[in-house]
Amino acid sequence: MKVYTTDKIRNVVLLGHGGSGKTTLAEAMAFLSGAVSRPGKVEDGSTISDCDKEEIRRQISISTSIVPVEWTDFKINVLDTPGFFDFEGEVNEAMSVADGAIIVVSGKAGVEAGTERAWDLCEKYHLPRIFFITDMDIDSVSYRQVLDDLNAMFGKKIAPFNMPLREDEKLAGYINVIQKKAFRYQGNEAIEQDVPDYSMEYMNQYNDSLMEAVAETSEEFLDRYLSGDTFSEAEIRAAVRSAISDGSIIPVESGSGIMQRGVYTLLDDIVKYMPSAD
Repeated sequence: MKVYTTDKIRNVVLLGHGGSGKTTLAEAMAFLSGAVSRPGKVEDGSTISDCDKEEIRRQISISTSIVPVEWTDFKINVLDTPGFFDFEGEVNEAMSVADGAIIVVSGKAGVEAGTERAWDLCEKYHLPRIFFITDMDIDSVSYRQVLDDLNAMFGKKIAPFNMPLREDEKLAGYINVIQKKAFRYQGNEAIEQDVPDYSMEYMNQYNDSLMEAVAETSEEFLDRYLSGDTFSEAEIRAAVRSAISDGSIIPVESGSGIMQRGVYTLLDDIVKYMPSAD
């Protein structure tokens, strides 16, 4: 068995309202990493984290489960917590050992009471966090509306890192807001392509919001931003890494747990931006 040093370990807790898709996201992480050969489903009782008989019968998480994921040269210990308020103790136990959090928001249900509770817990335990908006495979789901609601509730520190790319009422790929590039799904690959004209307005809007958040991370950056200067991708990522750690920037990512879309990017960003066990 491979041994990982503490700088190569990420302990992250999945938080969110009951039914928001945390267990499905954990299953997608396990599948993409090769920990399981096929993704299980909550409704089938076949997920690796909800294995208790009562959890299978009720189709909800009752206790916190640890899903170890090996990603590139890193190990991510994913703590899948219950979303229902009855099991608050389980969530607090997971929070006490986590170094970062992924707050899962259902695109169908939007921002819920459990979303706000997850935020409050991250504030209590001083945990850096990433929002992951799931259910983007459902055409009626509005990423824009959920993002607006997050901004209204939590302020300007909310910074979209990517946005869904839809074609013919399907999730066709995603747009990287930092790079201002589109990527189309082809099998398990994401192939770079031009950003469609119909996505340019919101991509630029989200990029402006992100650049404003980056500018506020230092006086030097703020002066450059106000003078009309632009930041390199390396500068943006370095500033973002530091700002995520101190909570001044909260990234927002999107995808579909059930289709394992956007999860590859999320795993990469957990490694890049979440604190290590050091």
